[in-house]
Parts: sequence; structure tokens; C-alpha cells
Amino acid sequence: MTGKIKNERKKKKQQNILFRILFLLALAVFLYAAVRLILYGITYWKGSHEYKGLQKYVSEQSKDEISTEENGEFTVDFSGLKELNPDCIGWIRFENIDISYPIMQGEDNEYYLKHTFEGQAVTAASIFMDANNHADFSDQNTFIYGHNMKDKTMFGKLNNYKDEEFYKENPYFYIYTPDGKVRMYKVFAASVVKDTSDAYNLTYNSDEEFESYLNLCRESSNYQVDVEVNAQSQIVSLSTCTNVKEDERFLLQGVLAGEY
Repeated sequence: MTGKIKNERKKKKQQNILFRILFLLALAVFLYAAVRLILYGITYWKGSHEYKGLQKYVSEQSKDEISTEENGEFTVDFSGLKELNPDCIGWIRFENIDISYPIMQGEDNEYYLKHTFEGQAVTAASIFMDANNHADFSDQNTFIYGHNMKDKTMFGKLNNYKDEEFYKENPYFYIYTPDGKVRMYKVFAASVVKDTSDAYNLTYNSDEEFESYLNLCRESSNYQVDVEVNAQSQIVSLSTCTNVKEDERFLLQGVLAGEY
């Protein structure tokens, strides 16, 4: 009888030890997840706070305050921005979807993938032009990249263009450059592609090759847009992640429709 009691006590003790171990493991996992969440939140806050601060370098007048768009409805203080960081080569803006950011260009495509305008190594990073493009937007195709952030900042709202009805309500985006020009682009293709797709080709040896590239982009688009795009066109390709598959990208492409 005594042996049975001892065995039961031993078994209960082992169970208590196992329970404590499992409790400590669960607590460790919880604390790890909590710390990660806090750090992630701080990262988001840092990026958001920085870019909100940069909005002081742009100004927007209401339509009641100006007579024409050419009078400067939206202006960018590039002298101030370049004083902070000379890698700033433009500003991209969508009218109704809260995308309004400086465009950076580094010596490679790695730095601004991981760093903000002010050089902070945070998840939001930057909106940046491909290092192989000319900074004056003179190429046939200019690539601009940005992260698809979960809080919908940076290019987080770009994926809305998967829907044709959304495109119809928001067909244009604008790029402002240090030379004082405003370039208006009309969306002509919106595609989900692999990160190895030929849609990321930047080199065209002839007009025919460029036209073949344009046909590829239009054929892969979620919807067809009635706008002329040809070998003489200049386009901008905006790229971000889909956050669905790791090797998928969303590519929104616009053709230069006006410049003033």
C-alpha cells in the first residue's frame, strides 16, 4: 500500500514538473511573440512618422484657390528635400488613394529596399526607382518599387488596381520632378506576375522589341484599357508584392499622357 502511495506521489510530481515546463514554454512563446509585435509596431511607427514629417515639403491648394492646374495645385520643395538627401529624384502622387511619397534612387536596388528617406533601416523602406533607369524619366520604361505594407502605407493600396472599377475611378497618377515638370500617367495595365516575369525586362534593342513588351503587359493585364501605347510611348511601371505568394508581384503600368 505504501509503495502504491509513493508511486502516485512520484507520478503527481512528474506531472507537476511537466506542467511547469509546458507553462514556461508557453510563456516564452507568448513573450517572444509580444516583443516581436511591439518591435514590428515600432518599426511601422518610425516609417510612418518619418514620411508624415516629409509632407511639409509639399503643398496643395484647393481648386477654389487656383484657376488652373498649371498654376501649382500641388507643389514639391525639391531644394529642401535634396538638402536632406540628394538621392531624391521625384515625387509620386495618386489623387484619391493616399499614395504621396518621395522617389529615391540609389547606386543599387538594395539600399532603398531596406532604408527610408532618412536612412532608417525599417520595414517601410522607400519608394525607389530602379538603379538602371535614368533619373530624369527619359527611358521608354521606368521601374519604381515600393513595399506593400500591411497598414496600407507606401504601395499598400496599389493592389486596389486589380479591380477594373477601381481603375475607372482612379485612372491617373502623377510624378513631380526637380526640373519643375509634372508628368501625368494613365494606367494601361494591371497584372499579377512572377518576380522572374519578362514584364520586368528593361532592355529593348528595337522599337519592335518594345512593342512586343507592351503587348505582353497588356495581354497579362486584369482588364483592357482603351489608351494608345506604342514604341514612341514612355511608361512607368510600379511594382509591389501581392502578400499572397512570395514570388508574386503586382505590376501597375501607366503611359505618359501629359506633361506640364
